[in-house]
Amino acid sequence: MSSKRDYYDVLAVTRAATPDELKKSFRKLAMQYHPDKNPGDKKAEERFKELNEAYETLSDPQKRQAYDQFGHAASQAGFRPGQNPFEGFARGAGGPGGFGGFGNAGFGGQGPGQENYQDIFGDIFGDFFQGRARPGGPGSGPRGASRNRGADLRYTLNISFEEAAAGAEKTISFIRQRAGKEETAKLAVTVPAGVKAGQRLKLRGEGDAPASGANTGDLYVIINIQDHALFKRVENDVHMDLPLSFLDAVTGTTADIPTLTGKASLKIPAGTPSGQIFRLKGKGFSSVGAAGGGDMLVRIVIDVPRDLTDEQREQLKKFSANLKPSPLVQAYKEKVDRILRSKK
Repeated sequence: MSSKRDYYDVLAVTRAATPDELKKSFRKLAMQYHPDKNPGDKKAEERFKELNEAYETLSDPQKRQAYDQFGHAASQAGFRPGQNPFEGFARGAGGPGGFGGFGNAGFGGQGPGQENYQDIFGDIFGDFFQGRARPGGPGSGPRGASRNRGADLRYTLNISFEEAAAGAEKTISFIRQRAGKEETAKLAVTVPAGVKAGQRLKLRGEGDAPASGANTGDLYVIINIQDHALFKRVENDVHMDLPLSFLDAVTGTTADIPTLTGKASLKIPAGTPSGQIFRLKGKGFSSVGAAGGGDMLVRIVIDVPRDLTDEQREQLKKFSANLKPSPLVQAYKEKVDRILRSKK
């Protein structure tokens, strides 16, 4: 039997905890036990590692499901984050107070719905990594270094929704150490089309370099995608709600809608119900490093008028009196009648 504590107990949540509740509890406990706030405290360091291991599992829906079913034995089944061209943080790069060597809490690509550790830690600990702030760009900060290696750095790069879809060239500016002195560096970063939020690009040798001339650390550029006014991303698909008036839904219409690359005309047949989804093939995000991509899914939302006059309401009642029962309403009434008759 495993001697490990139950992950839900580690994070002080119930088994019914939502992803937001998991994140909130993890953030609170991670701040309490972070090694930078508890220098030299081995128990705090072990507790911090335990928290990371628990959250790494429970924040991933697939890993959480496996853990709920098999407990700690699920970790032997080879559940790992999906591979992508962005390289994760390597184990063993940091000493106490850094983020290297977190056991199973790897820093590779994210699973579905999985929270990015770098974004969490950047929010909580950005001002006191190794006891000092690191200027030079959003989210930059040392990753910890060993005696024979310079510190790894991180930089959070904000890009638009469209830039994530099409790809972009960005120039970043940040501060790093070279030969014991701080310098301002500027680098060109190529953001590939289809990149996802939380993915990170590893730039080898662009981190800190110790005065001894030993191995230089790396720079990790973490991608943050800004929200869009209309679009939502689900994997490589783009979701959008299209409001329609009651009349347009009844009689049919053609709507011009925006896409990631321009606009498209969508024909709405007469009698389209609310919730109907239309799929535009190939209008989603491309897959990084792979063929194919996603689609655009447009969901119809019928905007029912509210401010009708009494005369307008009477006209609608007279109009509806001459209509055949709608199929969905008729089927519902028949099911209700059968249920009620069976209970008599």
